[in-house]
Amino acid sequence: MVTEKLQLLDTFKEWITFVTDLARYDERIWNQSIAAGKWSIRDVTAHILRWDIYFYEEAILKVREGLPLTVKHLDYNEFNEQAKIYSKSTSIAELVHEAANIRERIIDTIAQLADEQYEAAYVDADGHAFEVSQYIKDFIWHDQHHMEQIKRLLHFRIEEMSLNGWPALQTVVYDGWLLRFAEGYTKRSNSINPVYDNTLQLGAKISSCEELYEHKGIRSVFKITPFAQPASLDEELATRGYELIDRTIVKTIHLSDAPSPLHAEIWLEQEVSESWLDAVAVFSRLTDEQRSTTRKMLKQSPLDKCCAVLHDNGIPVACGFAVIEDGWIGIYDIVTDPNYRNRGFGEQLVLHLLQWGKGRGATEGYLLVVKDNAAANRLYDKIGYVPQYEYWYRVKK
Repeated sequence: MVTEKLQLLDTFKEWITFVTDLARYDERIWNQSIAAGKWSIRDVTAHILRWDIYFYEEAILKVREGLPLTVKHLDYNEFNEQAKIYSKSTSIAELVHEAANIRERIIDTIAQLADEQYEAAYVDADGHAFEVSQYIKDFIWHDQHHMEQIKRLLHFRIEEMSLNGWPALQTVVYDGWLLRFAEGYTKRSNSINPVYDNTLQLGAKISSCEELYEHKGIRSVFKITPFAQPASLDEELATRGYELIDRTIVKTIHLSDAPSPLHAEIWLEQEVSESWLDAVAVFSRLTDEQRSTTRKMLKQSPLDKCCAVLHDNGIPVACGFAVIEDGWIGIYDIVTDPNYRNRGFGEQLVLHLLQWGKGRGATEGYLLVVKDNAAANRLYDKIGYVPQYEYWYRVKK
């Protein structure tokens, strides 16, 4: 029982870590609704906070003091409306401070209960059974329900920004799916992205996409994310013989956590230059056609962008690309000359791009890295990036 109690309390504490980290994000995120017509993140935080206060005062403290419980059934709608009102009259910093503080008090109080107090069966003010362990389990579920809503909101926005950050030359919107084309160069820009709700019959819709890509001379590729619509799409593609390739991790970083770069020889340009394209073409072994497509894709982007080349004694050794949207900097196509790898040049290039982003007002960063690229994952983990979600591609054989 003691072990279960400690495990439950450890899980119950995850809300503190989550909301404390959430406080580091821009206020725009806090004021965003978790879905159309639903609560904002501010509202959700106040909602959890006010329920914590209620159960602490009317149940947990009573258990500790050996007094009758006064917790009872409430008008949930009225209670939640009052929480929303409170959220709008309280600063984000204060909301987070209060939310973390009351949860800490609940956890500390329960941790100090004697075994007989913790395990006893109580009766609430309505005459219903109340158990401390069941209370924790119920509210862990409640926490995780809302945390998943917030994570999904954040992840979906990152997904949208990643589509904007590495653009296609043409995009066809087809019943909620984005069909991207860029002369066949990169799966990212030549794939079907099923990110929004759809209405057409799935089999016929897949066939229509296949016909369009075949007409363009490109094999059909679907990008499967946690947001793929419908949810059965990945299974349907597997049934049709589509191969799963390139599992990819989306990672993020608070820019305030990123170290400052040390290496000084960096060229940063806000337009796609021929010298930058030369470095990309050499390091990534691009064909002339791929080089030309890269130029066209990136030149047309309306986002604030940066093309970077790191030098060592005047020799280009690494290059990469970054864009800024909504206070986020996305890092793309970091590549080091094979003759200069394992010398820290890739790390310094990323740090310079993040520093450039901070100078342009960015506070958060994201990137996409293939899951089995161990060297790249070690690099980004060292810098401070943390995983958020995964996606993969389904490719027609």
